[in-house]
Amino acid sequence: MFDKWAWRWWGIHRLTGHPYLAGTWRVILTPSPSSKIPASGNRGPIRAYLTVEQSFWTLHATLRTKESSSHSTNATIDKTDGSGVAELKFLYENTAQVAVQSRSPRHTGACRLSVSGHTPQRMTGRYFTDRFTAGDMELTFMSRATHYATYQEAQDADTAP
Repeated sequence: MFDKWAWRWWGIHRLTGHPYLAGTWRVILTPSPSSKIPASGNRGPIRAYLTVEQSFWTLHATLRTKESSSHSTNATIDKTDGSGVAELKFLYENTAQVAVQSRSPRHTGACRLSVSGHTPQRMTGRYFTDRFTAGDMELTFMSRATHYATYQEAQDADTAP
């Protein structure tokens, strides 16, 4: 009961200091100019949606763009110094749609996001991949819903311009 729900209750949540990140986040990916992106590739900015499924002890992240999806293989929240700032870190595997796999082969990567407060509305950070791409990420909280199966479903639910 604690792992799934009780840690999110207001009083307990304040005591744990564990940020509540579950839900869907609107993401803007901005690849670094030095990234090794093929000529026909997307140099950004790229709109995406990050879905976070979270209990107190576990976290899973799924990032969806128009062309691919990434699934975390290892995710953690590090709280280091009592400042209220934590880091969401995860490793992921990305698989592109078949139509773009020639320029976007399957790859792995890492993501590191800065999180501030108990129920943050924004996160920022960076990503790195094993195909020599990297970039910045800006995330804005969209909703607690985590049921979106595709990029299009998340985009249809998104009320932001």
